[in-house]
Amino acid sequence: MVERDYDRISVRDILDRADTGRSAFYAHFRDKDDLLLASSVEYLRDVLAVPLPPDPAAPPDSERLAPVHRLLVLAQQYPEVYRVLVGRSTGGTVLRSMRDVVERLLTEQMAGRLEVAEQDFAATIAFLSWGVVGMQAAIADSGGALTARRAYDIVAGLLSPAEP
Repeated sequence: MVERDYDRISVRDILDRADTGRSAFYAHFRDKDDLLLASSVEYLRDVLAVPLPPDPAAPPDSERLAPVHRLLVLAQQYPEVYRVLVGRSTGGTVLRSMRDVVERLLTEQMAGRLEVAEQDFAATIAFLSWGVVGMQAAIADSGGALTARRAYDIVAGLLSPAEP
């Protein structure tokens, strides 16, 4: 996807690059979108499982939105990848797939952290996932002007109770 637009990559291109056959591919994935989603979820789960080195700018792990910061840090660390995945020129299919990835990860990471009714949790995570993807795009497209910490502070500020 760094070499050419996702929409121009065919399953045949993937098979050739992976040196595998069509039947093996379809035994595991419905289509290239399914591959993108599955591989992204697994990769990000692995990344999120590794503890970060101490960072005074990071919120403490006990903070309710700390998993959001971790996802924003990835966009700061790998802006060229995130420009492809969620940037201004990203196609709708890839963008929706990445939002699905973020939603799955936030569902796992945010369980027990949010003070919302159980029946509202899924809708809250859906809302939050679009916000995270938007902030990842802003970080990746900013050329370093928007940091993960600043993006996190914006998100946290929007989700904080209003001051009386």
